[in-house]
Amino acid sequence: MVDRQGLAFGAKVKQLRRAAGLDQRGLARVLKRSVSWVSQVERGEIVVRDVGMLQRLAAALGVPSRELVELALGEEAGDAERQRPYVETLRLTLAGHPAPRSALGLARADRARGRSVEDPEGQVRRAWELVHASAFDQLGPLLAGLIPALEVESRETTGPQQTRALGLLADAYQVAAAMLVKVGDVGAGWIAADRAISAGERCGDASLVMAGQLRIAHTFVGSSENGLALHVLRQAVDAAGGLSPAADPGLVSLTGACALLLAVLEARQGNAAEARRHLEAAVRLARHVGGDRNLVGTEFGPTNVALHQVAVAVELGNAAEALELAATIDASGLSRERQARFLIDVARAHTQRRAVAAAIAALTEAETIAPAEVTDSRLVRELLGDLEHLASGWPSPGLRALRRHATHS
Repeated sequence: MVDRQGLAFGAKVKQLRRAAGLDQRGLARVLKRSVSWVSQVERGEIVVRDVGMLQRLAAALGVPSRELVELALGEEAGDAERQRPYVETLRLTLAGHPAPRSALGLARADRARGRSVEDPEGQVRRAWELVHASAFDQLGPLLAGLIPALEVESRETTGPQQTRALGLLADAYQVAAAMLVKVGDVGAGWIAADRAISAGERCGDASLVMAGQLRIAHTFVGSSENGLALHVLRQAVDAAGGLSPAADPGLVSLTGACALLLAVLEARQGNAAEARRHLEAAVRLARHVGGDRNLVGTEFGPTNVALHQVAVAVELGNAAEALELAATIDASGLSRERQARFLIDVARAHTQRRAVAAAIAALTEAETIAPAEVTDSRLVRELLGDLEHLASGWPSPGLRALRRHATHS
C-alpha cells in the first residue's frame, strides 16, 4: 500500500539518486539489494525504517544520514542523529581523498611549520581504550584529528618513519571501523576497514592485513551480509591455516578472532557442526596465545572463547545451554564493551526462555557497564521489540526505560 509518507520518501530517494549520477541498478549494487527493491522504494511502496539501512542509503547517496532518518522516522529520530556529532565528524574525515593537502603538495609546508601529530602511539593506544569502553563521543573527535595527520605522515616520510606511520594509521582505521559498525554506520565502517587493509599491506605487516579482514567481516555482519562475511572470514582463516608454533601471537589472536566470528555466523545459519569445529580451533589457538591477552585489539583468549560459546548456543536456540555456560564465566577482566556484549547474549537467552524480567535485568546491567553498546545497537532494538511483545499487558518500567534510551527519546 502506498501512503503519503512513502511517496515523499521515494521521491526524495529518486531525486538524490539522480543527483548522485546513479541509475537504479547502480544504487541496488551499492546497497546489495535488488533493482526491484530500489524501484519499490522510489514508488513509495516501501518506506525504509531500519536506521542501519537508512544510514547505508544516505552514504550511497552522499547526504547526511539524518536527512533520510528524519524523513522516514520523523523529527525525533532526526534529532537523535543530530545529537551524534561524534559520528558525523568521523564520517567527514573518511569522505574524499584521505590526505588532500598532501595531494596538492601543501603537506610538507604544514610539517615545516610544526603541524605534525603529537605522540601518535599514545593517541592510538587511547583510541583503543575508548572503543573498548564504548566512549564514542570522545573517540570520534580523537580519530578525526589523528587519521588525517597520520595519512600525511605516511606520504611525506620514508623508511622506518613511514613504516611506523603506516602501522599506526592501520591501527587507527581499525578503531574507526569498529566504532562505525557499532553505531550502525556500516558504509563508513567498510571504508575505514578497507583503508586499514591498504595501510597494513603498505607497511608489510601481515597481522594488520588480517585485522583489516576481520573488520571488513564485521561490517558485512553489521549490514546483514552474512554470506559475504563468511567468505571473507574463511578466506582469512584458510590463509593463516599453516601457522607455525613460532607464529606471531598477534597473528594467532587475529586468526582466533576470525574463527570465533565464523563460529557465530555458522550457528546463525544453523550449521551446528561447523560452528563447533571453529570453536574447537579457537580453543587450540587460545592455548597457543597462553591466556587472556588484548593483542591487536582482539581481547582473544580462553575467556573470550567461552563468551563466544555462549553466543553460539544462543544462535542455535540452545538457551538452557547458553545460560548454564554463562553462569561459569567471569568476564570482569575483559573490556566494558566485551562484558556488555556478553550480557546482551545472556538477555537473548533469557528471552528465548520467555524470562522477561531476567532479560531486562541483563540488558540494564549491560547499559550500566557500556551504555553505547545498548543504546546504539540494532540487535538490542530488535530484542526490545521481542520483550515488549512477551510483556504485553504487564507493567515493565525497566523495559520502557531501555526502549527510551535505545531510541534516544
